[in-house]
Amino acid sequence: MGHFLKSKGRILLLMGLTFSLSLGQMTYIEDEEKGILAIYEGPDQVLTYCFKDQLKRKANPKQIRSCYIHPLYSLEGEILTDDFPRDHPHHHGLFWTWPVVKTRGHQTQTWHPDEPSLRQHFNRWLKRIEKNGTFVLGVENHWKLNNKETVAKEILTLCIHPADKRGRAVDIKIVIESVGGRLELQGSPEQKKGYGGLCFRGAPDFQGSVLTTDQGNLKKDSTNKPFHWADLSTEKHGVAVFVCPGHPDFPPTWLIRNSYAGILNVSWPGLKPAALNSGEPVTLSYRVYIHKGDVHRGRVKEAYQEYILTAKKNS
Repeated sequence: MGHFLKSKGRILLLMGLTFSLSLGQMTYIEDEEKGILAIYEGPDQVLTYCFKDQLKRKANPKQIRSCYIHPLYSLEGEILTDDFPRDHPHHHGLFWTWPVVKTRGHQTQTWHPDEPSLRQHFNRWLKRIEKNGTFVLGVENHWKLNNKETVAKEILTLCIHPADKRGRAVDIKIVIESVGGRLELQGSPEQKKGYGGLCFRGAPDFQGSVLTTDQGNLKKDSTNKPFHWADLSTEKHGVAVFVCPGHPDFPPTWLIRNSYAGILNVSWPGLKPAALNSGEPVTLSYRVYIHKGDVHRGRVKEAYQEYILTAKKNS
């Protein structure tokens, strides 16, 4: 079966992944049957957005999920993320979910499967355009209780920048607004861990990788400590997450792991609950920086400063 490439209003049927467009141009291929949309820079894969339900073979049907990024690729084309890992099957590449969600008189979650069930569902595309070398993807998702009632609307915007010699930046903006009543988000008070929110689950080779933050190297896993940015690096490549200065509770606390896997989780709102009311959306903005080599070779500190200047200019 062929793949559909959509560019500038045209639909081209491609038998495989052959590109007739100019080298370096940002394009996308949507596979409606698989429920995925893949972004390319020229012939190079950048990332795939899973907009419809995904379920790993032989996985528990309750683990079915949608609305996340996997795979995310390095500049050399290696897969940087993991999906449905055996140790944490609720981890899905680059995703954003919460362990405590209170809505409609229920306490549930989007982090683990729970009863009543609550998770993200794709609603519609808002934008899929390439402009000045940057690809912009806009998506509207709905949080549905028991796959029926919409309790929140989520607007996701990805700005995927072209790669340079050191790395590639992907800007992520998530706007969440409750629908039809109050909605509350929180970390896990029982475990005294503020996890939840944007989370990068690294591929297996990130286990034991070097952990670095704006406060320096971390000698071990970290929980509930505030940082402006954090990075996981091997000798081959690394991934950093930068937090926008306009983020709520800036700088937020984090959960960072390299013990059992590579984890970068901006833990907002942490252990203190955050209430979302209808008509009062919250905006969470980040940059994911994919770089060659370690944190020094990738010049992550400098890349963060560039992001801050860009964020201030656009604010």
